[in-house]
Amino acid sequence: MNALRNKVQLIGRLGQDPEFRTLEGGKKVARFNLATNESYKNSEGARIDETTWHSIVVWNGLAELTSKYLTKGKEVCIEGRISYRSYTDKNGIQRNVTEIVASDMVMLGSGSRPRNMINDEPVVDVAGDPSAGMADEPAEAGASTRRSGRAREK
Repeated sequence: MNALRNKVQLIGRLGQDPEFRTLEGGKKVARFNLATNESYKNSEGARIDETTWHSIVVWNGLAELTSKYLTKGKEVCIEGRISYRSYTDKNGIQRNVTEIVASDMVMLGSGSRPRNMINDEPVVDVAGDPSAGMADEPAEAGASTRRSGRAREK
């Protein structure tokens, strides 16, 4: 087993509806922001709630499912890898981007209900499309995915 891995798992809520596009050549991509929350006590003992926003990118079949089923506020578990890339914007300024390239996703529940109340809703577990090796798109190049393609009721 290779102990040096680039793997991340996040559970959070979508900050907006996914943005879905079909690129030249027919490749599909969806992007959205995911909010995760952490709580801790500061030195005075007060509870501090901290929200972190993550940029998520999904490709091809998983992108289509994302655009079809996910909306702002939905709770989801994302598994993937961290990608760092840079580009030059239209003003000639170099920009650095950190994003999570998702390979798996589990939809956990509806937008505003607490997690412990999702037992009557389907939980769908889907995998990314391994045929999406996209050397022309930095965030996707060399991605490894596993296919589960299954849906299950929780």
